[in-house]
Amino acid sequence: MNTTNGSTTLFNEAYHAAYDYVSDYTAFSLLRALRTAGVPIRGGFSEEEAVQRLGCLPQYRPHVRWVLAFLVQQQALTVSAQGHYMEVRPEAWYRPAQAAGLNLNIEPSMRLIDYVISWWPAIVQGKSDPLHVMFGSQGSSLWERYFNNGHDLYAVHNQWAAESLADEMPDDRKAKVLEVGVGYGSAARALLAECQLRSQEIDTYLLSDVSPLLAGKAKGMLAADYPCVAIQSRKIDINRIQGVTAFSFDFIYAVNVIHCAESVRDTLAMLRELLSEGGCLVVSECVRADYASRLHQEFVFSLLPGFGNVQPWPEAPPCFGFRTAEEWRQLMQAAGFRKARAEVNAGAQVRGVMIKGWV
Repeated sequence: MNTTNGSTTLFNEAYHAAYDYVSDYTAFSLLRALRTAGVPIRGGFSEEEAVQRLGCLPQYRPHVRWVLAFLVQQQALTVSAQGHYMEVRPEAWYRPAQAAGLNLNIEPSMRLIDYVISWWPAIVQGKSDPLHVMFGSQGSSLWERYFNNGHDLYAVHNQWAAESLADEMPDDRKAKVLEVGVGYGSAARALLAECQLRSQEIDTYLLSDVSPLLAGKAKGMLAADYPCVAIQSRKIDINRIQGVTAFSFDFIYAVNVIHCAESVRDTLAMLRELLSEGGCLVVSECVRADYASRLHQEFVFSLLPGFGNVQPWPEAPPCFGFRTAEEWRQLMQAAGFRKARAEVNAGAQVRGVMIKGWV
């Protein structure tokens, strides 16, 4: 995959250092959770012993396998050829963010990790419903802070997507844009701000989400700030797109949402049908370099429905939700786009991909 030049200033050394720090923080917090559950991480243990000590139900065993593989990846645990795990680094290896010299806002990531890990044993034991935990009053407020342009680890994906879509917009007419999975509206806000900066005009901007309440809330906030844009909202389930077949859009915009589809290829194909001739679908996704790597975001998201195991080798530890850049390009082609391109972020580590498809 190519690296897109526009991501160079966004995915800079500070971003990658902050991402690595949050990955280590996740590992540190998971080690502490295993220790609290009675797993003998210093004396050594097997996967089976970890499952038993956690009281884990069978359906959550893949999550335990992911945790162990992630801890080995982060060099917090070592594993023998016989499957025996043992702690590598004592707790002293972890440093607070300020001591690590980071100047980006990563608190939304860390607080969400803290919250979910505090509930993790109860979830894998079947004592707590992950949806209730994640989207109750406390969980919802944490999500809103996470999916926010003030959260530096997330904002770069919104800004990159906004710049990438704006690069495709025509200069001689106003564009019609559909956004799917608008959520709390941070990606929409980034796009509207970027278009305003470039003096690019949007004719109609349809904000959609499986939750009409979220779509309506985003419309209310953004319409007040961008009165010259005809902002609308509508409920759209990306698995069963209905009620918009009469519309034709120049652009469709999706930031970190398509991976949740029951069938990514089918969803991409349905979105293609909503584009006008020459139209473009712009999809921004977190991405893995390969299926031997695991991303810290997987720990939280893998507990939610629609974020299934995408590991192509069943015997290997699971990988949840996030695909590779090449796989995204192939999915776009399989969905019928006449041209498809996937570009990964700048920097040494692959963490994001910008996928574009044209009709």
